[in-house]
Amino acid sequence: YRSGRAGDWMKAKCRAGQEVVIGGWTHEGGRFRSLLVGVYRGDHLVYVGRVGTGFGRDKVQRLMARLEPLASDKNPFSGANAPQSKPSIRWVEPKLVAEIEFAGWTASGNIRQAAFKGLREDKPAKEVVAEAPAPAETTAMTVPASRKTKKRTTASRKTKRTRDGAAVVMGIPISKPDKPLWPHANDGKPVTKLDLARYFEKVGEWLMPHIEGRPCSIIRAPDGIEGESFFQRHAMAGTSSLLTLTHVSGDRKPYLQIDRIEGLIAVAQIAGVELHPWNCEPNRPDIPGRLVFDLDPGPELGFDDVIVAAKELKERLEALGLVPFCKTTGGKGLHVVTPLAQPKKGALHWPEAKAFAQGVCARMAEDNPDKYLINMAKKLRTGRIFLDYLRNDRMSTAVAPLSPRAREGATVSMPLTWTQVKSGLDPTRYTMRTVPPLLSRLKAWQGYCDSERPLEPAIRKLVGRSRTTASSRRSTSRTRRDRPPSHATT
Repeated sequence: YRSGRAGDWMKAKCRAGQEVVIGGWTHEGGRFRSLLVGVYRGDHLVYVGRVGTGFGRDKVQRLMARLEPLASDKNPFSGANAPQSKPSIRWVEPKLVAEIEFAGWTASGNIRQAAFKGLREDKPAKEVVAEAPAPAETTAMTVPASRKTKKRTTASRKTKRTRDGAAVVMGIPISKPDKPLWPHANDGKPVTKLDLARYFEKVGEWLMPHIEGRPCSIIRAPDGIEGESFFQRHAMAGTSSLLTLTHVSGDRKPYLQIDRIEGLIAVAQIAGVELHPWNCEPNRPDIPGRLVFDLDPGPELGFDDVIVAAKELKERLEALGLVPFCKTTGGKGLHVVTPLAQPKKGALHWPEAKAFAQGVCARMAEDNPDKYLINMAKKLRTGRIFLDYLRNDRMSTAVAPLSPRAREGATVSMPLTWTQVKSGLDPTRYTMRTVPPLLSRLKAWQGYCDSERPLEPAIRKLVGRSRTTASSRRSTSRTRRDRPPSHATT
C-alpha cells in the first residue's frame, strides 16, 4: 500500500441497470430537462420516475429527433404516483425503450439518481418490466483464501443499509427496519419490520399465485400488533407504484392489488401484517375462482374438533366432485379451499357460488345440529363449530395462504396436506420463523391449479341429494302418521 493519490486505483460506484419505457419529457424555457419513464405491469405502464442526467448536447438532439414524432396529448402512465399534465410536460406514445443506471428503488417504487445511457432498439416496450437483482447468496463469487475469509463472508451477508439507516430488501428501502411488529414468534425474540420484509421475500414465489391478479385488502399495524391497526382495501395518497391499482365495477376508488414479490416488500414497508385477497379468478373480480369454507369453533372446543369437521367437509366436497385443500387460519380454525374451473359456455357468478357454499354448510349442520351451525351469532356457538360460507361473495376476502396473522406468536396461515390434518396438529408451530425453512420440502397444495373443477355438476348433485333427502323425510313422516297406534296389553 502506498499513501497518497495515484493512478493505480480507480473508484467506481456499483449501480444497477434497468430498461424503462419513455412516456414523456419535461422542458423549461424551451430546453430539455428530463425524461419521464415507466415499466409495464400487466397492460399498465406504471410511472417510476424521472431520468435527469446523462444527456450531452448531441445526445439530446438525437433523442429529441426520436421523441417529437411520437408526441401525444394522452398521459400514458397509470398508478398512484403518475405525474399530472402541466405546461412543462410533453407526453409521447410509449414506444421507445431507454437503458439507464440508477442507485436503487425508493420505498414508493421510484428510481433513485437515474442516469440515461442510451436507447434500446432491440427490445419491444411491452416487454419492459422492473428487474430484481439476484440474491447474493445464489451468486457465485470467488473469495481469496485467508484466515479472515469466514469473517468477510459473514459480513457480506449483512443487510444493506442506506445512509439514513433504512434496510434494503430486493432494492426497496425499509424505513425503521428494527421496529418490532410482533413481541415474539413463540421464541422470545421480537419480529421486526425487516423480518416481515425478509419473510415476504422468502415465501413470495410460493404465495404469489394465490393473490396475483386479485384485489387484496391489507391489515396494517404501524405501531405493531399491540398498537392500533386498520383495514385498507383502497389506494391511499403515497401508495407505492410497486402495487397495482385495479378498478372494479360499483366503486370509483381503485383497489390495491399485489402482482409481484416486490409489491409484498412494499406492503412490509407500510407495516402490512396480513393479506386478505378476493377469491375471484385472476383479473376477473366478478367471477368466482375458489370457494373458502371457514371452520370457526366455539370457545369450549379444542382443535381436534375442528379437524374432525374439516375431514367431514372434505368428504362432502369430494362426493360432489370437487377437490378440497386445507390450511390453518393462523388462529384457532381451519380453512377448506376448493379451486373452481370456469364452464365451457357462459360464466359462473357469485350468487350461484355463494348459494352452493351455503347449501353444503346447511346440509352439514342439518345432519349434525349438535356439532355445527351456520348462524354467525356468537351466543349460539356454544359447543359448536360455525360453518362460515360468507367468504364466498364478490367482495369478501379470506386470509391468504402463508400470510402472517396479527396475533401473538406471529403465526402464519399454513397450507397442509390432508395427512397432516389429524389429531394432535398444533397450528401455533407455524410461525414467520419456522415456515420459510419448510418451503423447500413442502408438499401441501401440490396440484392445486390442476384441481380446478366446474361448479355446475356439483350444484346439480347437491340439489338432487337435497330433493332425495326431503322426499325421504316426507315419506317417513307419512309412514308415522299412517301407522296404527299400538296398545299395551296386560
